[in-house]
Amino acid sequence: MKGKKHRLLIYERTTGQRRGLFLVVALLFLALFVLPYLVDAQTAAKLWPSQFDVFFLVLGVLAFVFFLYKLVAPKLAYVQCTERNIRVQTPLYPLVISYRRVTTSRSNQWGRVYPPESLTRGRKRALNRILGETVVILDLKGWPISRSFLRWWIPDVMFSPGGDGLVLWVNDWMALSREISHFTDVRRESRMGPKPEASVYGRIRRGG
Repeated sequence: MKGKKHRLLIYERTTGQRRGLFLVVALLFLALFVLPYLVDAQTAAKLWPSQFDVFFLVLGVLAFVFFLYKLVAPKLAYVQCTERNIRVQTPLYPLVISYRRVTTSRSNQWGRVYPPESLTRGRKRALNRILGETVVILDLKGWPISRSFLRWWIPDVMFSPGGDGLVLWVNDWMALSREISHFTDVRRESRMGPKPEASVYGRIRRGG
């Protein structure tokens, strides 16, 4: 049994930054690569050494790849609860968190997690106009892998300040909170025996 895939909205903010710039740069370098082939040989010889053509092509392709990544990345990132763990799928790397690592799950607002006066320039760009949005915070006992490694895949604002924690911004934070509570109970029951009363989310799923 699995919960809903909740899209991680923060990637729409972080990958949207400078997306258009990468497209412009890609088109510019690809145009420079193509230009010598659109004019006569004498004019092309006066533009720049022919060795530059490969240089322009490589830069153009790289910039376009980055543009495509920024375009599709928000559609690939989500968080999903399962009976065994919580899967935080970044655009390129899956982070799997065991329920044993989760000490608490709570809700808060971006502006309380990161007060406006404490924001760095990069965080201001990511959190501009969304400080009132509610997020789900997972307080953890520790990370399954190195936090420094995770920073390559997870935006800085997803790390809870002042401790080990993950900040999850999704469309329906209440549904995600219920799922985390439900699957935590399911995991506990499988290890310690059934509880007298099922979780609210479990009763809803069973129609009770």
